[in-house]
Amino acid sequence: MKEPLFSRILRYALYLAFVIGAIGTATLPFMLDIYETTILRNTVLSPAYRAFVLPFLMVVAIPCLWIVLEMIFMMRSIPKGPFVMRNVAALYRIGILFFVLAAAFIVKCLMFLTVLTLFCTLLFIGCGLFSFTLAALIRQSVVFREENDLTI
Repeated sequence: MKEPLFSRILRYALYLAFVIGAIGTATLPFMLDIYETTILRNTVLSPAYRAFVLPFLMVVAIPCLWIVLEMIFMMRSIPKGPFVMRNVAALYRIGILFFVLAAAFIVKCLMFLTVLTLFCTLLFIGCGLFSFTLAALIRQSVVFREENDLTI
């Protein structure tokens, strides 16, 4: 069976996101310097802010890359059938990673409160809850499919 066009586009977009994210994570110290010199030109970041932001971004990038990697593995299961327990476990892991990201952003809110940081915190909490809900739905569909396979 031929893979639908949307699935192929999504799969390639996930590969691209992972590669760009990995390169961005590896070059983050240099990119932060370029950001300060080109975009912020006259604005000087305080040493305390810079000392916090670089490790924070490096720590946050790892769960983000892991989420994209889990999504790539889930996309690979579509041709064989997406309703498998491996995808349920992946969605639970993604939900946990979103809550880890929310916790990291809560720490950032305690140190340097911005509206965008607060928004990202709430967004990650919502994404984590959505991921857990989707995992429960797919788990139930796996159970129904297994029962259906046994009755045939």
